[in-house]
Amino acid sequence: MLTILGFVMIATFLVLIMTKKVSPLAALVLIPALFCVLVGQGADLGKYVLDGIGDLAPTAAMLMFAIIYFGVMIDVGLFDPVVRGILRFCKADPMRIVVGTAVLAAVVSLDGDGSTTFMITVSAMLPLYRRLGMSVVVLTGVAATANGVMNTLPWGGPTARAATALKLDAGDIFVPMIPALAVGLLCVLALAYALGLRERRRLGTLAVAGQAAAREERERETVPAGAAGGSGTGRTGRSRDRAVGNGGPGTGPAAGAASSAAAGVTRATDAAGGTPAGEDGAAGTAGTDVLDPHRATLRPRLYWFNAALTVVLLALLIAQLMPIPVLFLLGAAVALTVNFRDMADQKARIAAHAENVLNVSGMVFAAAVFTGVLTGTGMVEEMARTVVGAVPDALGPHMALVTGVLSIPFTYLMSNDGFYFGIVPILSEAGAAHGVGPLEIARASLVGQPLHMSSPLVPAVYVLVGMAKVEFGEHTRFTLKWAVLTSVAVLGAGLLFGIL
Repeated sequence: MLTILGFVMIATFLVLIMTKKVSPLAALVLIPALFCVLVGQGADLGKYVLDGIGDLAPTAAMLMFAIIYFGVMIDVGLFDPVVRGILRFCKADPMRIVVGTAVLAAVVSLDGDGSTTFMITVSAMLPLYRRLGMSVVVLTGVAATANGVMNTLPWGGPTARAATALKLDAGDIFVPMIPALAVGLLCVLALAYALGLRERRRLGTLAVAGQAAAREERERETVPAGAAGGSGTGRTGRSRDRAVGNGGPGTGPAAGAASSAAAGVTRATDAAGGTPAGEDGAAGTAGTDVLDPHRATLRPRLYWFNAALTVVLLALLIAQLMPIPVLFLLGAAVALTVNFRDMADQKARIAAHAENVLNVSGMVFAAAVFTGVLTGTGMVEEMARTVVGAVPDALGPHMALVTGVLSIPFTYLMSNDGFYFGIVPILSEAGAAHGVGPLEIARASLVGQPLHMSSPLVPAVYVLVGMAKVEFGEHTRFTLKWAVLTSVAVLGAGLLFGIL
């Protein structure tokens, strides 16, 4: 009965949030409370919730101070050069922008923290997506999937949990998995390329004002009078390009969309050149002036101090010399004190990021209700035993494959702690009975991580959708299929290379 109710509870939650019938916060609280009563354990609801909150409180604290820290770093201009570099690469081409999103998310993921990755990636890329009229859910989907692949780093969490649960060395698990994970990362880049091409076909290639003016000047010098058609593109065959900010109408499949975002594209691309980013009218949205090169919060004289502080913070995070919440708490305090000496300025910076802090921490504590009930009532344990018991004996020698397949839905439907400490040991025991070693089981258990990073039980995903201002249900509908495809690619590569 617990097994059935557990699966029904998870399915009810997913259906309600994906159909936008209930907000994720309300669903995370009300649905588990209802099912706790249905299983006859309503009297213990308070204990389960407090246990869940206790487990996730350090995560909530880490997210709160991480948001403040990186918010301050964004305010003072630490990531502005990154944006300029990406802009030079992207050249207002939607395909390059999506690929750049995947590369940036993968590189930043080296620090092992999903929240950090999403804050930096969204802060750098969101202004481009908004001003070019691109689909922001592409940003969240690509970033989450790229981070999911990189989340398998030994200091990222899942590998360490698998090693702890099965009493193995994390290096022995991770190093042989590198070829399969590299295939997963290539799959993400191919996905980004395909989605970028789709966005390019939808919007056309946007040419910034300076580039378009130079191109038109060259065409006037080389094309005979009267040779050019009404679109102003001559015979160069570039009818899909649109010169933004030159006074002429756009061409291509989405000229109407370009007209509403024209000024914003010019400002986004010229961010390094001094054009204010928060004046773009229809294309602008709340928060897109965060990279305004004239904002009052910039601290250019402290740039290298802030860069060094961030490097030291990330180094300490990777070395795990102190708990991550403590590191971000200290980092946020130092960043605020050094960059904003006046007490009023410090309060203003905290207030500026209070909405993100409240949204994310609220979702974490709401998720604590869900995980607390799922674990406290015994649903997770019964679900695991039922699924493992349903595996036919004939598949015993292939328990690594079974583990890889099961990791895809299970790491989405429960926390990493629940999966690696509750289910993986059971799978390992079943595998041992058929001659499958724990190392193969541990490696296979990493397969589902690309999908796991979009799970409603992962606090970092609320940082992603919150900063991007994307509905969680919309993100889920878009990302699920691509994340599953990436996980399957990792599993297939593991089998092909003989890793699993």
